[in-house]
Amino acid sequence: MAASYAIKGNSFVAEKERQWSPKSLVNLVGSVRNFDLSPDGKRIAALMPADKAEDPGVASHVTFLLNFFDELERRVPVKK
Repeated sequence: MAASYAIKGNSFVAEKERQWSPKSLVNLVGSVRNFDLSPDGKRIAALMPADKAEDPGVASHVTFLLNFFDELERRVPVKK
C-alpha cells in the first residue's frame, strides 16, 4: 500500500492509502528484505514475480552489477 502525505505545522497528515502494485512482492525466507527505498524517497527497488516466463528458471534469476563505474571505465578508458 502507499499513501501521499503532508506536514502541516507539527502534524503528519496522510491521505487515504491506495494499492501500490497489483502484484505481491516476491516472498523471501529469513531476514532478507524484498524491497528498498532510495535515500530521497522517490524510487523503490522491489523483487517482483516474473510474468509467465517460458523458462522456469527466470522467476528466480537475479543479476547484480557491482562496481558499475569501475567496469565502465575498464571497458571505455578515459584518456588523460
